[in-house]
Amino acid sequence: MGKKRGKRKAKKGKFSKKSIDLEHFYPFLFGNQYLKTLDEKEVEKTRVEIEEKFLSSLKVINEENLQLSEFLIEDIKLAQELCRLLKLILKHLNISFVISPNAIPNLEKIDRIILNKEGHLIFFYEKNKVNSKALEEYPPEIVLMVFLNIIPQLGRTLKLYRKKVDMRVNFFEKIYRELENTNRAFATSNKKSEELLKVHVEEDGVKKALFSKSKNYGRKPVSSRAKQM
Repeated sequence: MGKKRGKRKAKKGKFSKKSIDLEHFYPFLFGNQYLKTLDEKEVEKTRVEIEEKFLSSLKVINEENLQLSEFLIEDIKLAQELCRLLKLILKHLNISFVISPNAIPNLEKIDRIILNKEGHLIFFYEKNKVNSKALEEYPPEIVLMVFLNIIPQLGRTLKLYRKKVDMRVNFFEKIYRELENTNRAFATSNKKSEELLKVHVEEDGVKKALFSKSKNYGRKPVSSRAKQM
């Protein structure tokens, strides 16, 4: 009977692809005693595997950096554009917003936060300390927190503003109809006056013509009067 084959034990210090991990890199890189158990081929193979692993990690970082750079630029650009649009709306509505002191994390204790109609974010601290600057000058994180807090309030404000405008439009339409009716009444009155005046002028013309004919008919010619004498 042949000898039973037992499971082969991996040689001490031998690396497999599955075992290539940082915890195995440290003894290879820093343990001189550990290198004595490896031959030259194993050292080279391990070095290549470590290098590939490291370069693969660097490649991931490089790709993330390229995308991160684009996102950071877009992040700032969009935040500033939103602040510009909001400033126009605040100015048109002539309103300010009170923001909860807990809405924006800060190292110092804040009593009040106000976004005024000029688009300035104002922090009121204890001991009468005040910090104010344009919203677009703050980091995008703070800009986002401000928008998350004021959007519900802005929605309610626009709803009330829309109702006011709707009421004005309703009144304007009613006033317009009555003024139009008034102008129509004046136009009808003027038209009738012009028609009556025209009839009156025509009647006067006819009367004058008839009067002129009758007057001429009553007169005798000069020649006939001379014969009678």
